[in-house]
Amino acid sequence: MMLSAVMAGGLGFVFWSLMARRQDAAAVGSVAAEVSSITFLASVGSLNLINVFARFLPEAGWYARRLILASYGGAALTGLLAAVVFLLTPMAAGLVLGGGPGRLAFAVCVVLNSVFMIQDGGLVGFGRFGWVPVENVLVASARLALLPLAATFFSAPIGILWSWALPMAIAVLVVNVLIIGPLAGQRKKQRPSLPTFGKLGRFVAIESVTTAVAASVSAFLPALVTQRLGASQGGYFYVPWIIATMVSLLLFSILISMVREAVASPEKVDVTIRRSMGLGLLVVIAAMTGCLLLPRLVLAPLGPDFAAHGAPLLRWVGLAVPAMAVNLLYWATCLVRRRPWPVFAVNLATSSAIVGGVLLLGRNSDISRVGMIYCLVQWVVAAAVSLPTIKALRVVRHRQESR
Repeated sequence: MMLSAVMAGGLGFVFWSLMARRQDAAAVGSVAAEVSSITFLASVGSLNLINVFARFLPEAGWYARRLILASYGGAALTGLLAAVVFLLTPMAAGLVLGGGPGRLAFAVCVVLNSVFMIQDGGLVGFGRFGWVPVENVLVASARLALLPLAATFFSAPIGILWSWALPMAIAVLVVNVLIIGPLAGQRKKQRPSLPTFGKLGRFVAIESVTTAVAASVSAFLPALVTQRLGASQGGYFYVPWIIATMVSLLLFSILISMVREAVASPEKVDVTIRRSMGLGLLVVIAAMTGCLLLPRLVLAPLGPDFAAHGAPLLRWVGLAVPAMAVNLLYWATCLVRRRPWPVFAVNLATSSAIVGGVLLLGRNSDISRVGMIYCLVQWVVAAAVSLPTIKALRVVRHRQESR
């Protein structure tokens, strides 16, 4: 999972660096805003089922295929509804490129991305961790390979969007033939130990709302920055924000694997937690070193203008990384204990504060102010959840060891 996050994130960085070398900041901001909008709506549509798969597929037994199909159907339908509602809003006019055909492609991309976001949870839930980096690296590599080809046949922004979307569509088809077919078939003789339908439904409902709230920052913030501060500022903002989300994804990958192992192998919970926290600490140290000490070097592949404007933002991201790790650890302990409400409350407070702060910024504000708001909110939340996290870790160890 860590390898997947690093390699896919690195290739994604190269993808946007090549675009930044060929296009100005405003063009990068326009394309990035649409990709961010698709990602945000797909996050809403995904219903956070990646966590549900990782948490409950090990216990699903012969209900595994039914759980997966019902989840995909719900994600696709929710993603489509979210896309339609968004396209009816005034904001869509400034963020969706390509006129009528572009709006149709936008809706299709949201549906596909809703499934794409949760299928890795299916692989993790079935214990196929090694397949995740293979899938994500192939998708990222295909996007890079298609970038010059798509730009030849389409206008630059539309070609970039095609090169981003097509590999994702192919991955959805190929990966789910395996998940729904042989992987789910291997569980047909295993007795399920799932919670009742009502309890599982409540868990999914709370998790889905939590994801929608969190995605307003992680996925939609670049589009909001573009809409609020202008396309050029959005272009300068996007790649440093990719680095922030890549660090978050690295930590998430470690902790979602910890959740799965804590559920599937409760007798090893103490070793699992220690190993996961050790890996998380290495990620925090590496991310802080790169963001705080070498921000211009990290952003140099994009060009001098992008490095100059993005370096202050990247420093704020580096300062926020330890707090981000604490907040994600709190989420993981709540997931193991099937307690979604505290996570919802924390995400609602975090997202409301960050989005509200960005909305208060003036048109001429610099993107470093967005980084300052993000860092401050992360540390306030981390201070609030640090003690509950320590207590929750003790509870998880005690309960799993006593089973």
